[in-house]
Amino acid sequence: MRRLSSAALSLALAGTVISAGADSQPRFLNDSAAPAPIHESTLSPSSARPIVWTQLSALHPSKIGFPDATTVGPAAGTVFRDFAGELEIHQDGAVIDGWRVKGAITVDANNVTIRNCEVNATGEIWGISLADGHSGLKVTNCRVYAVPVADDYDGTHTLTGIGGDQIEVGFSDISGVENAISTGNGYIHDNYIHDFAAWDGRDNHTDGLQTYGWEGAGGLRVIHNTIIGIITGGTYTPTRYLAGSSAIALSEAMHDLTIDGNLFAGGTYALYGPSQKGSSPKSVHVTNNSFSNYYFPNCGQFGFSDGFNPKAPDFVWSGNVVHETGAIIGP
Repeated sequence: MRRLSSAALSLALAGTVISAGADSQPRFLNDSAAPAPIHESTLSPSSARPIVWTQLSALHPSKIGFPDATTVGPAAGTVFRDFAGELEIHQDGAVIDGWRVKGAITVDANNVTIRNCEVNATGEIWGISLADGHSGLKVTNCRVYAVPVADDYDGTHTLTGIGGDQIEVGFSDISGVENAISTGNGYIHDNYIHDFAAWDGRDNHTDGLQTYGWEGAGGLRVIHNTIIGIITGGTYTPTRYLAGSSAIALSEAMHDLTIDGNLFAGGTYALYGPSQKGSSPKSVHVTNNSFSNYYFPNCGQFGFSDGFNPKAPDFVWSGNVVHETGAIIGP
């Protein structure tokens, strides 16, 4: 596993909110040795903060009621405690509040809450990960990102922003990674997911929500997110961008799904459904979503969606429209 630092901190404090605290003095990490990002940014490379991509800001999601960088992420005024390396959480019920991590957070416990945190996961496998055998991770108001560099795949590629079984991710900003969220039965809501990274000659498969490994799973809810499936990092830029794989890639036979009230743009197809191989999973509901033609006429490079089965039991597809025109979209 790649690590920016060999340092590790294990936290196992029962019933404790692990917080920076109002009286803490923030220690800013020295990031001067890191390669400068190749994309235009509103922040200097030394600030150890995520890049704001100017191309995508033209969509202004918050002006039409969807999440963007102005409405998600850590609360204004958060005083951060800085840490470099792998932050390990081993206590059930721990609350991690106000940490700025350059590395990764690994949760090996149940019912952990991570809020108002920033994770610069550049070069890591993940930003925040829930270990197998655990559940109940809740990530809210966080910013998880990588700074991909064209000529440094090994040092700057990040596979997954946030991942795990039965997780909740809300009000968070995720960018610069290959896959933003990996889960098949969680609650994903009110996030701004954007600016993926890929490199020529590498088998990157970028998805806003990746469900590989959750074939046949049930209960996934994806509500009121902005997911822009466009690659602008790695060997690509905001002006020489590429369609990502998808905004959401559902695995075969996933059932009891709700995808409601989201804003999508980009991807090869914006949505890949759970019937790519012809299965008929029950209770797949795709409702009230807006598909933008900002990048491609039919939202994704090849179309709005693929792999949904309208004949499956309790299949619902309604209220899905082209964002710019209001035209009704079918499955």
